[in-house]
Order: sequence, then structure tokens, then C-alpha cells
Amino acid sequence: MNKLANRLRLSGLLDLASLFAGRIGGILVTLLFIPRYDRLLGADVFGAVSVVLSLQAFFLVSDLGLATLVSRDTAIARDDPVAMTPAVLTRRRAEWMLAGIAVAIACVGVPMPLIAGAAAPWSFATGGNVAMVAVLAATLVAINIAQLCLNAVGRYHQSAGSGFLGAFVRGAATVAGLTAVPSLASFLVVQVVVALAHFLVVRRMVERACGNVPHLPGLLDRTALMALLRRCVPLTLYTLAAAAAVNLDKSIVSAFVSLETAGRYFLATTYAMVPVAVLSGPLNSYFAPKIMHAVHAGDVAAERRIATTFQTILICAVVGPSLGLGVQMEWWLPLWLPNASGITAVMEVAPILLAGGALSATGYYFTTYLIAVGDNAYLAKLSVACGIAVLGAALFFASRQDMRAFATAYFAFYAAGFVGLAVRSAALKGAGALGTFLLRAYVVPLVLVAGGYAVGHMMVGPAAPLPLFLLVPMLSAGLGGAAALALLSFVPARAGLLSR
Repeated sequence: MNKLANRLRLSGLLDLASLFAGRIGGILVTLLFIPRYDRLLGADVFGAVSVVLSLQAFFLVSDLGLATLVSRDTAIARDDPVAMTPAVLTRRRAEWMLAGIAVAIACVGVPMPLIAGAAAPWSFATGGNVAMVAVLAATLVAINIAQLCLNAVGRYHQSAGSGFLGAFVRGAATVAGLTAVPSLASFLVVQVVVALAHFLVVRRMVERACGNVPHLPGLLDRTALMALLRRCVPLTLYTLAAAAAVNLDKSIVSAFVSLETAGRYFLATTYAMVPVAVLSGPLNSYFAPKIMHAVHAGDVAAERRIATTFQTILICAVVGPSLGLGVQMEWWLPLWLPNASGITAVMEVAPILLAGGALSATGYYFTTYLIAVGDNAYLAKLSVACGIAVLGAALFFASRQDMRAFATAYFAFYAAGFVGLAVRSAALKGAGALGTFLLRAYVVPLVLVAGGYAVGHMMVGPAAPLPLFLLVPMLSAGLGGAAALALLSFVPARAGLLSR
């Protein structure tokens, strides 16, 4: 039994390591290629590309709730061939819905010059770009759904590997295309072609992982599609409001300030979200299906144990790097953007966005728990309220061209969302249980991580060699995080406290 338990622990560590490797590789690829896009296209065209990239992120979040629903159904049906068949059918219906939306947008966008008339600022080239953006967004959403389903059935290696290779090939091919023809249209053509190929590969993987469910009749049955849409309604409101709030900021800046400022703001958000995207994303992908499965099975002890481990590691993984990127920003940014103009504009808002991103990442467990218990209506109401508030504030501050206040509005948005999720979780789990959870899984790791970073920062100084100066504080924070995980997991487990 001990050997079996050790093998299971090793397998879990390897799965988590593969998720980290895939996510880190994908984000590093993005960080590598974005400055190349900037240099090849120039500030104005790169501003347009940044708007396209932000729209991609918008649709990846605002996907009608399909990714959340499909991955949840697949996680619950794991190891159950009977339950897996309807989960696979739901995923296939979701793919057809995405294809239908993309085709509908393309059919409107391409002939728009004939509808709008010659006086309108529209052309067939613009309509073609709109169509390609729609196809690209739908394809990326379908890829995300397939990769989440691979995670849900435990195929972490395949999900991570396909994600990294897809991002690398898409980025490298885009750089090659822009080198030959530096234009927005060239960017979109290459992105669409590579994304479609990536989708076909990852879809084949998930079909095999789910047991090669046959193509049953009634896939496009109107009643079944309407039932899926009804399930999507609350999650659609939740994801739509969250996506609009988080990803339409570049579009607002480009409309009220300038495309060049939108490009600088995009670089700031990319820099600020590195800890969230690289470190918290794989943790959420690994732990969320386990939490959902435990909640669905009614295993309160397992859910509590997984939640404590999840949040402790999440705090350790996000806060230390966020501190480092914020405090040592004047050294990190020139390493990433050695030849870029406007670094001062990036540095003006990046610390505020770093703080907001780190805070938002710590709310992943609350969101996962509320989805697992089916409290989608509350998520929708909270998201809509916070989204309307932040978009109103963003429009106001953008019209005044006050970028620091603009970024501060987004920090307030993340803070309000975190408080709303925590309050709702307290109502469902009990204030006492939530207080104990916050103390053990938030306060203790935060103190140890911040203390580790402070010690590491005192160990070196600006006179030290640059790599040492940049990395020692983060490594010290990591050691503090490891101490927190040991303190909250191993010691309480022996004392019997995890069963409370």
C-alpha cells in the first residue's frame, strides 16, 4: 500500500510538472514573440494587433460558458464510460455552436461594404479581417475546451505538450509571415491556418482519451442544443461580463487615447499577468477537476484537503514572483523589451496591474467551488455588477487620459470580485470554516512568502551581479512558500487538524 501511495504521489507530481512545463513554455513563447511583433510592425500596427490579441483573450473567457460546462461534465464522468457518452456529445455540440457563430460573423463581415455603402469606413479587406478574427477566436476556444477535457480525464502530458507546441508553431510561423509581409492581414492568415491545424490534432487526442464515443444521431438536435444553451445562460453572463471587463481595456484605450498607448498598455498587462498565466494557470487546471469531483461525490474531507493544498501552493507560486516583478521592474523590463520605446509608460501602470493580477489568482478556489456546487447564478450577478462598474470607470478615466487611474480601476475590480466570492463562500460553508481556511491557506503562506522575499532582498543588493540580484529574492520567497506548504499540510495532517 505504501508503494502504491508513493507511486500515486509521484504520478501526481509528474502530472503537475507537465502542466507547469506546458504553460511556462507557452507563455515564454508568447513573451518571446510579442516584442518581435512590435519591432516588425511598428507602434501603430502593433497597437491594432494588440487589440486583436485582447479580443482573442476576450473570447477565450467569454465562450458562452462552454469550456466550464464541458470540462465539468467530463471531470465528473471520468472513469465512467456510461456518463462519458453524454459529456462527449455536449463537447461536440459546443464545437458546432462555435463553428456556427464564426460562420455567422464572417457572413456579416465580408459583405459589409455592400451593405454600408461606399461612404462608410469599411472595405472588403476589413471585412475579411473581421471574418478571420471570428474564425480564429472560435478555433482557439475549441482548442481550449479540448485541452481542458484532456486535463479532466487526467491526460495532463498531452494537454501540456500540445499547448506548448501549438503556441510555439503559431508564434514562429507568425514571425516568419510578418518578416515577409508585415501587415495585420498577414498576421491573421498565419494565425488562423496554424490554429485550425492545432485544433484538429488536439481534438483527435481528446476523442481517443474519452473512449472513441461513436458519432451518434441527434448531434444537432434542436431540443438538445436549446437545453445546452439554457445551461449556458448564467455562465454566459458570468464569463461575458468578466471577459468584457478584463479584455476590452485595450480597445477602450485605443478608442479614447491612441493605438500606440494601447500597445504600451498591452505590454504592461502582459508583463503583469506573467505570474498568473505561468504559475496559477497550471495549478487551477490540475486542482479544479479534483475539487469538482470531490464536491460531486460528497467527500467533504477530501475537498477540504485539496482546497487547502491548492490555495497554499497558489499563494506561494504567485505572490513571490509578483513581488519580484514589481519591486525589481526597472531591471526586468529592459531585459524583456531591450529595444522598445515607451518603457516609462509600461512602468507607470505595471505595478498596479501586478497587484490586481496576484489578488485575482487567489480567488480561483472560490470560483471553482461555486461552479462545483452549481451556484452559477450568483457568479453571473457578481460578474455583471463588477464588470459594469469597472467598464464605466475605465471609460471615464480613458476619456481623461489618466492611465494610472485607469489601472487602479482594474485593481478595484479584482478586489471587489475577490470579496464577493469570499462572502458567498462564507454563506455556503459557514463563516467559521471560511475564517479558518483563510488563516491557514492565505495568511500563513502570505507571511512566509513575503518574509522570504524580504530576506532574499536583503541578502543581495544593486551592486550584486544582475542575475543574482533578480533571482535570489524570488528563490527565497519560494523557500518560504515551501515552508508554508509543509507547515499547513504535513504537520496538521499528523495532528489530525485536516479532518476538522
